[in-house]
Amino acid sequence: RMGGEEGIAQFMDRVYDLIQVDNRIKSWFSGKNYQAIKEGQRVYLTELLGGPKIYKGKDLVEIHKGMGLSDYEFDCFLANCEKAMSGLGVEDETIDEAIVSMEPVRNALMDRAQGLAAHAKMVDGQSILDRFGGEMNVESVVEMMYSGCLGDPRVRFYFEVNKDKIQGIKHKMTQLMVGAFGGPVTYDDSKMRQIHYNMNITDYHFDAVLENFWCASELMEMSNPVITDAVDVLGKVRQMVTAGCTVRLEIARKKSESQGTDGLYECLGAATGLQTFIDKLYETMAKDEMIKHYFTGSKMEAIKKSQGSYLAVMFGAPIQYEGRPLDRIHSVMSISDFEFDSFLSCCGTALRAVGADSQNVDECVVLLETARRDVLINRRPHDVKKTQEAASAKSVYERLGGEMGVTNMVETMYNQALEDSRIRSFFEKNKAKVTTIKKKMTQYIGGVFGGPVTYDANDLRPMHYGMNISDYHFDAILDIIRGVLKESGSKPKDITDALLLLQPVRADVTTGFTVRQEMARKNVEKGKDQMFKRLGGSEGITALMDQLFNIATTDVRIKDFLLKDKDRIKAGMTVYFVEILGGPKAYKGKELGEIHKTLGVNDYHFDAFMGDFGRALLGTGHQDALIDEVMVSLEPVRCDVLGRSRDISDVSVMKDGKPLIERYGGDMNLETVVESMYDKLVEDPRVRYHFEKAKAKQRQIRRKMYQYLSGAFGGPVQYDVKQMRPAHYNMNITDYHFDVVSELFQRASKENGVEAEAMMDAAVVVAKVRADVTTGCVVRMELAKKKNAQDGMDQLFQRLGGLDGVMAMIDRLYECVERDKRINMFFEGAKLQTLKRQQTDYIIATLGGPADYRGRTLEEIHLVLQMNDYHLDCFMQNMARALRDVGAEQDAVDEATVVLEQLRKKILFHHYKNNK
Repeated sequence: RMGGEEGIAQFMDRVYDLIQVDNRIKSWFSGKNYQAIKEGQRVYLTELLGGPKIYKGKDLVEIHKGMGLSDYEFDCFLANCEKAMSGLGVEDETIDEAIVSMEPVRNALMDRAQGLAAHAKMVDGQSILDRFGGEMNVESVVEMMYSGCLGDPRVRFYFEVNKDKIQGIKHKMTQLMVGAFGGPVTYDDSKMRQIHYNMNITDYHFDAVLENFWCASELMEMSNPVITDAVDVLGKVRQMVTAGCTVRLEIARKKSESQGTDGLYECLGAATGLQTFIDKLYETMAKDEMIKHYFTGSKMEAIKKSQGSYLAVMFGAPIQYEGRPLDRIHSVMSISDFEFDSFLSCCGTALRAVGADSQNVDECVVLLETARRDVLINRRPHDVKKTQEAASAKSVYERLGGEMGVTNMVETMYNQALEDSRIRSFFEKNKAKVTTIKKKMTQYIGGVFGGPVTYDANDLRPMHYGMNISDYHFDAILDIIRGVLKESGSKPKDITDALLLLQPVRADVTTGFTVRQEMARKNVEKGKDQMFKRLGGSEGITALMDQLFNIATTDVRIKDFLLKDKDRIKAGMTVYFVEILGGPKAYKGKELGEIHKTLGVNDYHFDAFMGDFGRALLGTGHQDALIDEVMVSLEPVRCDVLGRSRDISDVSVMKDGKPLIERYGGDMNLETVVESMYDKLVEDPRVRYHFEKAKAKQRQIRRKMYQYLSGAFGGPVQYDVKQMRPAHYNMNITDYHFDVVSELFQRASKENGVEAEAMMDAAVVVAKVRADVTTGCVVRMELAKKKNAQDGMDQLFQRLGGLDGVMAMIDRLYECVERDKRINMFFEGAKLQTLKRQQTDYIIATLGGPADYRGRTLEEIHLVLQMNDYHLDCFMQNMARALRDVGAEQDAVDEATVVLEQLRKKILFHHYKNNK
């Protein structure tokens, strides 16, 4: 393109003509052998610009040593070269390439030291390598940086290579840095430009790698000054790494701007050639593990046709694209730079396979790059530090000391539980049983913490279902575990992470009691007189008390309280229990608090008494449902016997004479915390559905939250906590949602300057309303699950109206979702009818109907979608509405919801995986 050796000779003649009249640099040539210099430069530039390797002269450093040339003179020389080429009619792109090729000569002409080692910065006689702690630390930083790059969607494409190559790349990066930081130079950096020339590495990618290096160095606890120096040195290789992409794509961009894309369309073979390219592209993508999941399924032909049309228009075809806008199509998809870079690579491979030359490939890449922003419409800022911490983080199991640490924790926890009156009754067993329980707890908790999974979690719920374990008891266990870990010297973050991992276990442990208690409470609300009659009236309760005292007076845990004055105590209890179990109001004795004030009765004794009461009921022939009702009626007596208030306030709100409201900074600060928390709630996809309301409704919810917390924290009581349960009963709020709200409340508290101890007390107080908030959902879903298991799915299908009823429901569902702006973007486009047909088959089969679904798994279908809990909650709301609209009873709606809700983990599998 320069005209070969003859063209370069003409070029040099023109350059020297210009130098002779250039007052800025002509003095450098006066008194010298003008023709010999020109001839030497001609031979050198011939070789430099791709000609025969015929230069036999001295090294440039040796020639120019001591001449004192500056950047200014070299820039003047390059300017004359550019004028000379332009005057000879050389194309702009070739001129740019020639100038870029001459640029590396600058350092040699000015006698600058070559290579990265020259940039090593000395501080107090120490190089960067010394301040980094030597080669071993550099190697560790490279290891961490590489892990970060593998998790960074901006550059993952360039680092996710064959495992055999990864170690080689890490080794070369380490060698490069060691030399650059002032150590032995064992890597030839002159090869970097050639290695990276044909990669599409831009400044965006280079900066992302530097950011990963910075964070890796910080995590290795390097000081900011040494990291700054290291990054400055590594910045010197930017041009070597990015030059190829910069030059090639700039040339392609200029060509497209000046000539348009019509010529490209013809070069690619017009309509026939483009269709061949599209076919080859889809064949290539189907084999690419990185993106093939985006291009599978029954909707593929429709997608291929639409995408083919879009690319044809982009590459200059004289047709109109009639599909949806690119940003709308991809607004529901989870696509990162990594996937887009993989797509570009497949396009390049397909173009070359159909005969496109390198210039046409570059032009296509430039055009495709313009679509990146619209395709990555959901691109989120990447948290480099968080990714690297996660990549290098140990599991909670490892941080707590592995098997030995968890075993010791369970041993200590169990021993403390035996001394804790709140839960002692659940742990007091014979030695053989205790050994078995400890072993199972160690196995299960070890698995939850990230260790070996040796316990079947499916056994957890049925094992605890019949126990009367409430949220109160579960929180007591967590409280003990927190204390045990703190005493063992565990770090606060490790303790917090451990407790977070244990929270999801709550539902499996407490659901049985929650359901039985709620059903009993509902029956009691119908009137205690009915319970009194079913107990056999006064005579039945008298017989029950005889049975109770036969059991309790032989119970070593509580007999000493009863044997001192057995007959009098028994008579008084009989009258009292007749009254509270629905009989005549005849009790005239002292208040329970006064009676038990000096006896030293605690939760352990009360639990033992309740256990004996249950056995007495069973022994007198009463049914389980009635026993549950009696136990629910007796439970409030606990507070009276133990001298506790039944109010929501708790003794933990006081500390050093200050109520919790004061330790939270007063009403004003608490109100600010609630405002901050609510702002987070409406942004968090896990709970957004429950808090995204009209502005007036949001203000009402915020006000009630503040009022409740103010009273619960020791301020004036402005909210009737008795309204909590009925207000939340028909909402599908689970422990998962409650834990998220608690987490965001803690975060908002911390951001507003609340001390850690006050936050812990607040968490205890807030936990007291968990049952009021979650019970409705827990009970309804559990009863629906039991009914489905008892009757069979075919019965549910019939209760929903059979095939006609479910088809009508799905038609109504699609009417709802297509109008719902929160999720209608998932239900539009050319593939809508195919989507509806497949979803119909799946739902019919799931609800017990006669459908034969043969499509992909839910995990595969939703892999590429930008879907989270909020979107699924909105879909489930529309599903319930559609069921009610076609006449389904609420019980059937609940049963269907339970069945479909079980699919959540499959539908959102990749969302949960990517947002751990």
